[in-house]
Amino acid sequence: MIKFPMKFEVEAKASSGVSSQWIAEKDQLPPIPSAIPPEFRGPGGGYSPEDLFGIAILNCLIALYKVYCEKSKVSFEEIKAKAILTADKDPSSVSFYISHVDIFLEISGSSDIEKGKTLLDSAIRDCPISNSVKSPKSFHIRVN
Repeated sequence: MIKFPMKFEVEAKASSGVSSQWIAEKDQLPPIPSAIPPEFRGPGGGYSPEDLFGIAILNCLIALYKVYCEKSKVSFEEIKAKAILTADKDPSSVSFYISHVDIFLEISGSSDIEKGKTLLDSAIRDCPISNSVKSPKSFHIRVN
């Protein structure tokens, strides 16, 4: 049985200056190189906060789908996911924000296409990362 609430701890550390990368990490896993993206006049060369935001959504959806398929005995060859985040400036302030997230999910080689679609809908409904995102989201789904 899964017990709630859960806590997940991650860390990041950086030195000063916008042109240097920094690292984000969890426990003993390999560090994630991070950098200010060129879109914000940074050097790039590492994952931006926006990249990690999109990856977090995709990884949550994929993880739930894999768990739901395993429990339902539905197999698939591959799940491909892509997120396109639109960053915009709030016209009433100086703040930037993610104004929209387009999420593309494609399942290939499903052993049960209809059940696979239902399980993907459940993963979308239940994903705690996606559910925590205030930005509007559009889902584009293909299961075959």
